[in-house]
Amino acid sequence: MLEDDQLTHETLAARPPNSSTQAAEMSRLLELANAIQAQVTEMQKHLTETGQPDPSFDGQTKATDYKGIDDTRSAVLENLTHLQELLMTPQELLFTPAPTALIARHVIDRFRIMHAIPVTGSRTYEELAWATMLPIKTLRRNLRHAMRQRIFHEPSPGHIAHTQASRLLAEDDKTRDYLGTVLQEVWPAATRACDAMVHWPGSRERCETGYQLAFGRTMEETLERNPVKRARYNNAMGALTDDWSFSLEHVVRGYDWAGLGRATVLDLGGGVGTASLGLAEAFPLLEFVVEDREGVIANAAVDDPEIQGRITFVEHDILQEQPVKDAEVYFIRRVLMQMTDSECIDIFNALKPAMKCGSKVIVQDPMIPDPGTCPVWQERRYRDSDMLAFVSSNSSPREWDDWERIFEQAGPGFKFQGVTMAPCSNTAFVEAIWQGGSAPVEEHEGVDGEQPDQHEGAVSTLEALITVVG
Repeated sequence: MLEDDQLTHETLAARPPNSSTQAAEMSRLLELANAIQAQVTEMQKHLTETGQPDPSFDGQTKATDYKGIDDTRSAVLENLTHLQELLMTPQELLFTPAPTALIARHVIDRFRIMHAIPVTGSRTYEELAWATMLPIKTLRRNLRHAMRQRIFHEPSPGHIAHTQASRLLAEDDKTRDYLGTVLQEVWPAATRACDAMVHWPGSRERCETGYQLAFGRTMEETLERNPVKRARYNNAMGALTDDWSFSLEHVVRGYDWAGLGRATVLDLGGGVGTASLGLAEAFPLLEFVVEDREGVIANAAVDDPEIQGRITFVEHDILQEQPVKDAEVYFIRRVLMQMTDSECIDIFNALKPAMKCGSKVIVQDPMIPDPGTCPVWQERRYRDSDMLAFVSSNSSPREWDDWERIFEQAGPGFKFQGVTMAPCSNTAFVEAIWQGGSAPVEEHEGVDGEQPDQHEGAVSTLEALITVVG
């Protein structure tokens, strides 16, 4: 049975508005309602079995842990999305979400209102006015707007207290910096996206974006010039570790690491070894070499004595010739998304002298699933991320044919094996095998330009920022 949003224009045109059509629509509503009831019953059973209370917005209760019922939760959200939007008028669909939804959040972030309210108590609007130096009327209209987004609530008239969402902002600096980066960097850039399309039609240059028009420089230049924004940005990235889409579990379960047997995995651009530590714990036959810049490697450490001997840290520039020879796997996680196609080819060429026949290159990068292959509510988050990358760095997630072309350009010697999506994630594993070949290709300056319909860049680390607030 086709979903409502999968019906073709021809199908819709062939259905005249009659009683049978109305009955079919009604049966769809009942079908969704019945499915939601069954799925919620299953979730309630899980909460009871795990000793958890009903989900609540109350800032004094613990957030619900849905681990173990992720698929059911996803199905409920999918069905709720369809049911809600079937019941909305076309105009309501067009006007949702309101562009002003972020204003209240910006006020909360800018004036640090989350810190002006005690975690276990409440404050009046008058008290908040003194704490923030904002007029009472301005506070009230913005906070009541935020309350309709489940941020803060009034336990009694005129008294403001935390919900789970606002308390998270007050207590988790990573989440707070994440939201601040979205509101202060990405939001202004989004308002200039169309202007950038007019100024630089078809451009894929990083300096020809909505961000450039909004701030007069690229986002990378902003972060380099402003240590405060750089620190906030770096801290914000830590908020993503709690997002299931970015969980290390996808690294561990998304690829058949056990099938490698006893092997050495070179983790290029591996930071302080977060992914390698998780893999080393799960697969005792694997040994790891983690490479990154000197300043990053200096902060790396392995505390677990059981895996200390299986992880080594090495300073290395990923664009230079690879010094670690004959590894079974050269793993590149969430690094190439920040690179142009030409830079990716340079990186693969730098690996060639080190690889033995049969060595694998495994890339884990963001990738948007094909339309209709994942729940609508998830695909919207991924599409939002795509737009974020567009306005901030003129980049986008690579698709299957993009990767195939890059490995062809990096050849000869690479055999492209394909792309596999990690379940419940917007990342994919891209794999190629080194079969040996001639010297690295030196001339590829025209790679990107020769493929005007392909994506040049990839999603920057910010590619997930909009998913929480989108």
